Amino acid sequence: MFTDAWVWLIFVIIGLVMVLLELVIGVETTGFDLVFLGSAFVLGGLVTWPAHSWVVTIVVTSVICIAYIAIGRRYVHRWAAVRKSRTNIDAIMGRTGIVLRSISRNADGRVKVGSEDWKARATEDIEEGTEIVVTDVTGATLIVEKTKGGQ
Repeated sequence: MFTDAWVWLIFVIIGLVMVLLELVIGVETTGFDLVFLGSAFVLGGLVTWPAHSWVVTIVVTSVICIAYIAIGRRYVHRWAAVRKSRTNIDAIMGRTGIVLRSISRNADGRVKVGSEDWKARATEDIEEGTEIVVTDVTGATLIVEKTKGGQ
């Protein structure tokens, strides 16, 4: 016969199922919430094991869950967030620079973007000293155009 003495075990099992569900669904979808809530159920069940009271088990587990949602969730999501940083081609797209060697439709020129010197190509003639913006990258050659308001 089922008694109050076994409620803690049900909470531990529910908590373990939540943690396993997190593994199946994936962290991208749940953001570790099921792991922490499942851990709250496991912890609530284990802490109240000696009490043999379903009321104490529910209260302790609820307090742990509410504390996580109210306080910890914000920090966990901030810690687990994927930071997007622009790299390689993405980092140079849209940046401005200066033409070092004139660019014509038939001949590549040179531009300086940031502290780097690049081979550049354009669909129009661009004179030395003109400010440009990078619109594309082909291999190691930048595709550029004059900035709006440029000469």
